[in-house]
Amino acid sequence: MLTSKQRQYLKAQAHRLKPVMHIGKGGVTPAQAAELDIMVESLELVKVKINGNSLEDGTTAPAALCAAVAGLQHVWTIGHTLLFFRASRNKPSRYTLPG
Repeated sequence: MLTSKQRQYLKAQAHRLKPVMHIGKGGVTPAQAAELDIMVESLELVKVKINGNSLEDGTTAPAALCAAVAGLQHVWTIGHTLLFFRASRNKPSRYTLPG
């Protein structure tokens, strides 16, 4: 579980990032969850965009993705943009979270 300081730090780090995945009309699919698992392993901090025609919203999409991807933590939602974090399992993390 992330503390408020850690969330604030990750939000600041994510400001320059572009979304790496878009959730469309079909909602969250198992293929998207598998792809997100691979992306978050290498990038650690990822933005996901929910398209306007999607059946998912800012509440159901993060819950579905966190349930489908082991260890994924929802950091933040603003509008149709979601931010997720998971420290890499295979290499040292590039983000040093504050206490």
